[in-house]
Amino acid sequence: MSKVDHDPASRRYAKKWQETLDRDESYYIPEKYQLGIVANYLSRHDITYTTEGEVFCYPIDILAVKRGSTIAIELKSRNVGAGIEQAQRNTDYVDYSFLSLWDDDITDELLSRVSDLNIGLLGVGETVTVYSGPSQTGQELCKRSSVIETILDDVRGDPPIQQQ
Repeated sequence: MSKVDHDPASRRYAKKWQETLDRDESYYIPEKYQLGIVANYLSRHDITYTTEGEVFCYPIDILAVKRGSTIAIELKSRNVGAGIEQAQRNTDYVDYSFLSLWDDDITDELLSRVSDLNIGLLGVGETVTVYSGPSQTGQELCKRSSVIETILDDVRGDPPIQQQ
């Protein structure tokens, strides 16, 4: 009677499993998980913000204000190109515009690409890292006071859950 050697099958399975893990190493983590980390960072730096803001019907993930300067932050987990376009578009409405990505998605090539634009780049991991700061935009298609009012109205109208 011949013996069945199960070892080759288990080795093939282990190899196939490792290939799957290697191939699927870059898994999708939604932007909403970035939001909590970025919001905590903004709070620690005394930056007033609102989430899911709008300027001229354009949605902006985070609209913020500090000392009279307006800030927009676009959160992305995939489709970095669209995030760059959105952050660039936001420079028309705010003083400073950032693109926020997971730390693992930030490459030297991306840093080089963003350095040619007037947007900043935030990396999100356990905390937030500012990889590059944006240039202050000179052009305003929306009055700064209108953006600040949008942020403050939303913050005033949305009390913390403890106060509800």
